[in-house]
Amino acid sequence: MKTYFKIMLLVVSFVTIQNVVAQDTKRDLTKKEKNAIVSSIQTHLNTSYVNLELSNKMITELNKNLKSKKYEDIIDPSEFSKALTEDLQNVSKDLHLKVRFEPKRISHKKRMISDEKQLEREKRMAMQMAEINYGFTETKILNGNIGYLNLRLFADIKYAEETATAAMNFLSNTNAIIIDLRTNGGGVPNMMQLLASYFFDETPVLLSDFYERQTGERTQLYSFAAVNGKRSSDKPVYILTSKNTFSAAEAFTYTLKHLDKATVVGEVTKGGANRTKRINLNDEFTISVPYIESIHPITKTNWEGKGVQPNIKTTEKDAFVNAYIDAINKTVKRNKNGVLNKIGYTFLQEKLVDNAITVFQENVKLFPNEANSWDSLGEAYFINRDKENALKSYTKALDLDPNSESAKAMILKLEKIK
Repeated sequence: MKTYFKIMLLVVSFVTIQNVVAQDTKRDLTKKEKNAIVSSIQTHLNTSYVNLELSNKMITELNKNLKSKKYEDIIDPSEFSKALTEDLQNVSKDLHLKVRFEPKRISHKKRMISDEKQLEREKRMAMQMAEINYGFTETKILNGNIGYLNLRLFADIKYAEETATAAMNFLSNTNAIIIDLRTNGGGVPNMMQLLASYFFDETPVLLSDFYERQTGERTQLYSFAAVNGKRSSDKPVYILTSKNTFSAAEAFTYTLKHLDKATVVGEVTKGGANRTKRINLNDEFTISVPYIESIHPITKTNWEGKGVQPNIKTTEKDAFVNAYIDAINKTVKRNKNGVLNKIGYTFLQEKLVDNAITVFQENVKLFPNEANSWDSLGEAYFINRDKENALKSYTKALDLDPNSESAKAMILKLEKIK
């Protein structure tokens, strides 16, 4: 978990140039200051927020709270920003919409920075991103020739394109690819665009429309006509999600799911769809305002406030093994029984006993007359100290193969256990 929080801190720094971490000086807020902050929020919501109807509802809610004196006793700036954020999100269900107290960041951003210092800063951030391999935490080939990518963030391709290309080429000869976004909190859209491009042919495909309410401008995002290396446009793709999957990670998931390029396995995601800008309310407070609406070309909507719905709904913990089994079932044509058995024993060696049991259960379901499959399931139950199911499994194995010495020995051993 420490690694994850470090990564997410770097994402925030990367997207917003640099966030000053030092503690901001606290002071008591006056009623006049609070009223001015609320008024500024209402102005920016009315001008920029993606949804005019929700904007009006939030403006009304803030007026109601002022009249009821809800904020009267809140004098701490950080507590005031938290209260405002909570009230805005309660109405909008928009997790990108946040009020922050950050005078040091505002002051820092206002200072003129020389080109030389700006370059130094970018180099420093690039080095920090490189230390975590731009979010590409793990790539490997699993038993059954299934590729696996654990991606913790979507870094800017300005820095991370070479790493992304290497990862996608490493996985290009697999039969299916599992992309793990269960701890991915988002990042930069162009990485989503690049990775998605590997799952389409050379002809650019419309990934998303965008609409800015304030200007009326409409733009579009397409897959790249050219990518470095080999594409994987003709194989099953699985995306693992959790309730913490957010923002650009959701965009990638939603886009590929509804273009029939990926099966989503796991939990409903967090639900942040629209592009956001950070605005200074005064010299101390900022607000992050979603101002550009993302619109999928197929659904004509997005996942804002709802999250991306998985095709295979399961827990965050079980998402990987469920996707893995589905990938094996769709791609392995010969000796599937042996492949599943090997996968199960690999999980046992890694001490992932629950995963092993799930795989062995699938194996006996597919091959109910294979004594060895039942014997393997019995072993997994035994390791998990589940005497009842272990005994049932070994008994079934012995019924199918009366000459199985291992099954006989384990049944005797289990019967002696009180």
